[in-house]
Order: sequence, then structure tokens, then C-alpha cells
Amino acid sequence: MQFNLKQLERQAAAIERFMAKAPRQVGQLAVREFVGNFKRQSFQDEAGAEHAWPSRKVRRYRRTSSKGKSSRLVLTAAGKADRGRALLVDSGKLRRSIRVEAVDKDSVTVATDSEYAQAHNEGHRYDNHTLPQRQFMGGSKRLNNEMITYLKSGIEAILKA
Repeated sequence: MQFNLKQLERQAAAIERFMAKAPRQVGQLAVREFVGNFKRQSFQDEAGAEHAWPSRKVRRYRRTSSKGKSSRLVLTAAGKADRGRALLVDSGKLRRSIRVEAVDKDSVTVATDSEYAQAHNEGHRYDNHTLPQRQFMGGSKRLNNEMITYLKSGIEAILKA
């Protein structure tokens, strides 16, 4: 195998340019993964285990009865409002707030400025009530695999050229 010094220098420069852009691209992969968790209504941890979000505990039905007739279940107003609605999605503000916040040469920060994001992501206890954890951001095996695939394919494409 013969090495061409000029070709190696060009490839090294191309890899350097690719790696300079990589943190922003990896950040966008993370944003896509975290937003995708809203559609999946679950979170995959770093070991690859999928954790489905707990369902709502809103009282959706109430019993009604008429004089002398048997009772039946009817949908409450809260139940009607929740019908067909995904967990953690009311206005979509939380999902839309996930973004790349900071990028430097070797790291990226993905964040949300939603005031209730941390309570949902980690779970929260308040006034004898518990908001269950419905994690949507954090380390994920699926995200790690996407990042590795992106970086490997980018570098391999440069080396093959």
C-alpha cells in the first residue's frame, strides 16, 4: 500500500472540518431523539431498556343514574379533554422548547427553558401529590448508536474519497 502525503494531509484537513461541525450535528440528533420520545411516550436508557411513561391518573369516567334506572359510566370533562391526547402534550410547548443551547469545539448542550421540564423528566413530589417521572431527556443507547453511526460514516466517507 502506497501512501501519498498530500492525500493524507487533505484527508486530515477534511476530518478536522467534519469534526468542527460534528457537535452541532450531534446536538440536532439529540434534539430529534428527545422529541421522538414524546411520540414513543417512552424513554430508552443507556443500557437499552425502554421505559414506557406511566399513564394519566385522571378520573375519566363517573357513574350516573336516573330514577329507578341502572347506573352507567359517562366520560368526565377531563376525560373528554384527554381523549386522543399524548402524554406530556397539552399545548406542545415543552416538546417545542427542546433545543441546542450551546456548542463549542468538543461538546454540545441540549436544553429546555420550560419551567416544568425538570419536574416531568425527574418526577416531582408536592403537597402530598407525586408527579410521576416521564423522562424524555438524558443518556440513551439509541442516541449513542446514532452519534457513533454519524461520526463513523462521516470519517469513513472522507477516508474513501
